[in-house]
Amino acid sequence: MKKLIILLILTVSGQWSMVNGQTWHDASEGGFHIFGQGWPQLSQKKFQRLPITEKSKLNNVALWNASQLSAGLYVRFRTDATSISVRFTLTKQAVQHYNISSFGQSGVDLYARSDDGKTFHWLGNHLNYGFGTPATANFRNIVPQNMEGNKECEYMLYMPNFNGVSKLEVGVNEGASFQYIEVPEDDEPIVVYGSSAVQGSSASRPGNSWANMLGRELDAQIVNMGFADNAKLDEGIFKVMANLKPRVFIIDAMPDMKTMPQLIKERVVAGVKILQAMTNRPVLLVESPGAPDRLIRPGQDELHTKANEQLREAYDQLTQDGYTNLFYMTQEELGLNEEDFLDGINPSDLGMKHYAAAYAKKLAYIEENKDPIIDAVEAIEDKSQAADLKSQTIYDLQGRKVTGTQLSEGLYIINGKKIVIEK
Repeated sequence: MKKLIILLILTVSGQWSMVNGQTWHDASEGGFHIFGQGWPQLSQKKFQRLPITEKSKLNNVALWNASQLSAGLYVRFRTDATSISVRFTLTKQAVQHYNISSFGQSGVDLYARSDDGKTFHWLGNHLNYGFGTPATANFRNIVPQNMEGNKECEYMLYMPNFNGVSKLEVGVNEGASFQYIEVPEDDEPIVVYGSSAVQGSSASRPGNSWANMLGRELDAQIVNMGFADNAKLDEGIFKVMANLKPRVFIIDAMPDMKTMPQLIKERVVAGVKILQAMTNRPVLLVESPGAPDRLIRPGQDELHTKANEQLREAYDQLTQDGYTNLFYMTQEELGLNEEDFLDGINPSDLGMKHYAAAYAKKLAYIEENKDPIIDAVEAIEDKSQAADLKSQTIYDLQGRKVTGTQLSEGLYIINGKKIVIEK
């Protein structure tokens, strides 16, 4: 009778796999293999999006707490296993938001990846999962050779969008090969800052958030800085992002800013100046997709319209001030409609797919039209040479426009280059 009770407990909790001859591999040990972190070397906790070194810049407790959730984080590994299990410890209860599925909030998602990163295939757990302590997900009857004909296959394992992870292990059948893939040191990710849709609301599972879809489409690492209800264009988050050197910065915060349109222009202008004072990487400003039910409920769309108008004014001012490598994405380019939303605010899986497709198209355009990215620092040793810069577009590191006659010793951004003025 005792053996029967134990068997029932293990089966109901989804943890039968743990006693069935597997070898476990801790994702937090042995190197830097958590993708989606901008600062993997600085993270004391392996599964957080921002390291403790950046906390003082934020001055926002709610935003910092949101950064400890694992949205967009994933690991990659190679194995010839026919059975893969995942056990992970969540930092919160599994169900927190009624408009997001339990998988989307707290589950993990597994994809097979081709060696060239052009093909991905999803693996389902077929109801073999549990949200106990630890939570588990199990994938059975795998034939790795069916991916590319090789004995081993590469996998990507996404972490929860709206929960935190304090520990994660991948288990494979006994005797199977296994190796985590390290994050390349020279990788240039795409940094996405924004509201709940960026974080993954309301995707049915982690892999269906548009940021993760986009990452697979481009085979690119995405640093997800989606902070539901906390994407207020705070100066601190721009100072944090300014330390990164991505392919592009995406600013998609209008859904969270629509109730405070009077602050949008000022904060966007200040934020972009902070980013471009440190790097001339492209910046993409993105309008709100609008209210999907605007035809029958036009009042719902007014806030979105006002927010987008202010965003456009910010873009126009920045371009007039001489800022380059700045791009703009309209509501029409996003192209979401009433079939793309779950509740009128958050996109469904279909909406996420349309989001990702629109971004892939826009990023291809940016890649073809961006200015050369130059991060080297050049020096002008004779300060008198600064007089020759009168006609140039010059900014100090606070993003203030200055003239050649105002230059003292220091570091400036001049025509997209970092220039040191010395005696």
